[in-house]
Amino acid sequence: MSALSPRATRAAGLAAGFAGLLLGLLTATGPNRAAHARDGQPKDEKKDFPKPPADHKLVGAAVCQDCHDREDPSKNPLYKQTLGYEFVRLWENKVWGVHDLHSTAFKNLLSKDAELVKKGKAQANPTAQLMENNLKRYKGADYLVSTDTACLACHASVKLPITEQAPPAKWTPASFSVLDGVGCEMCHGHGSGYQQKHQESREDEANAPEGAVRVVDWREWPPAEKRKWGLVNLRDPAEATTQCASCHIGNVKEGRFVTHDMYAAGHPPLPPLDLIAYTREQPRHWGLPTEMPYLTKLVKKNPKRAEDVFHIRAGESHVARRFVESTIATLRASAEIGGQLAGEAKDDGLDYAAFDCASCHHNLKYPSDRQDRGYLGKPGRPLYRPATFALSKVVLAHAAVMEGGADLKASLDALFVAEKQLADAFTDKSLGDPVKVKAATTKVIAWADDTLKKLGAVRYTPKATQDLLAKLTEAAAQAPKDADPKKRAVADPEVAQLFSWAAETLLLDQIPSKEKGNDGQPLPPPEVVALRKSLDKIVVTRLRPKAPFHYEVPGGVPGPTLEAVDTRIGERMGIFNSFQSAPFRKAFGEVKPFGK
Repeated sequence: MSALSPRATRAAGLAAGFAGLLLGLLTATGPNRAAHARDGQPKDEKKDFPKPPADHKLVGAAVCQDCHDREDPSKNPLYKQTLGYEFVRLWENKVWGVHDLHSTAFKNLLSKDAELVKKGKAQANPTAQLMENNLKRYKGADYLVSTDTACLACHASVKLPITEQAPPAKWTPASFSVLDGVGCEMCHGHGSGYQQKHQESREDEANAPEGAVRVVDWREWPPAEKRKWGLVNLRDPAEATTQCASCHIGNVKEGRFVTHDMYAAGHPPLPPLDLIAYTREQPRHWGLPTEMPYLTKLVKKNPKRAEDVFHIRAGESHVARRFVESTIATLRASAEIGGQLAGEAKDDGLDYAAFDCASCHHNLKYPSDRQDRGYLGKPGRPLYRPATFALSKVVLAHAAVMEGGADLKASLDALFVAEKQLADAFTDKSLGDPVKVKAATTKVIAWADDTLKKLGAVRYTPKATQDLLAKLTEAAAQAPKDADPKKRAVADPEVAQLFSWAAETLLLDQIPSKEKGNDGQPLPPPEVVALRKSLDKIVVTRLRPKAPFHYEVPGGVPGPTLEAVDTRIGERMGIFNSFQSAPFRKAFGEVKPFGK
């Protein structure tokens, strides 16, 4: 049985009729993978690539661990010949297997009646038990959260890419592998095609990287070719965001959407998606370009190839670029799910989960932050989630005045118009006007695709990154002086979260950690500590408050840090529900970035 509401179930049924047009979650083929038009083979090179496999299958994390679980890869004779550890870390699983919550995703679905719990191989999760108890009352006594395909879609690994199997409406528990939770291939793509290909090497000392004697041709294949073999281009922030958004925002066509039924039964609220903050606290098991010698050398030797293949731009902050593009891509993904829900809503309006939860679920206060700030659309009716719109405006207001950003001024103006149209569509009727919402979200998607292309003309130098932080702190400290939509003050906890995470991202990028703790791990710089302290108990500054600041070096942290989900979310929601905008604005008004 599925936990999808009637509205979402209709969407899943419609998906069956368009299976050939569905997005490939993991083969990443389709029109709404916005980054695809931006990658490909450099014009000055034409190569014949081998024919890719006809299909792609799950191989499992255990296969990936053969190479990516090394304590010290520099001691491996083969890796010395290819300098593989200068391209990727090759100890990624040392972090993923111990600290990454994706590895425990399936365990979070286990109740006392789940098979693994009955056999004594796992413990029941209180959150899953609560949901199951509530859902059994109308789904029947045999219902299990751990076998519900609507839950498995985001808590387990799909055995085949969506384009290569039955549509989500026909999935069964057998469509999934639960061994790894959300395993490597749910982000990187099903590995049966590229598993061998991406590690093939040949002896060619003349063309090998400096210090190596063997060449791995796969490394510099164009992303479009790699995709044919099943690999998702996570180096492109827009594509990476779309991949994460499938679960962390939702995609009905891909069988992934937390309905209001699920929330009411006990599913924790999904926080707003921030690619950089999420991956930072995942924790990051990969090396940034500045940390990988192969890439730092390539940027100097062949900057065009570095940009075309690895999305690394010479002379700019890789983190700032990734933050900006992922912000626009997140807005696009939010519009995508809104349009999907509107497309199948018919006359009964959108599923409640399409709306901003805090529009209804908040304490009644006087004076009210929302009344102070003012509204888009009709006051008193639930709106879309506003956080990504707010952050996108800051990003574009900054980019529009940068060198090469003149065209983005029109994009910023168009965003205000598009948001107003979406607000009118959401509030025209009590649960939204589906036809108008569909039309408005279609415009937002087209706008995002166009804006991502225009952003390629600007460069996020250290100075530009510092200016972006100044713009962000100014917007966060903005008081509700008038009803001008372009000067809307922060009045929502989700907007506050995104602004806080963004400020931390930009601070960390410009002020690297210098001190180390007793465990040998980097400590946050004083500026980040000060920001967190000023925002403590005001806004959720971290997704995992009790986890160490950095734990990316294998063996650097004793014991696992996989906190119980109910404890972690309980603490987070306590802060979220007590949000007040005035202390938040005051804290950001006192931010002194970069020692100024």
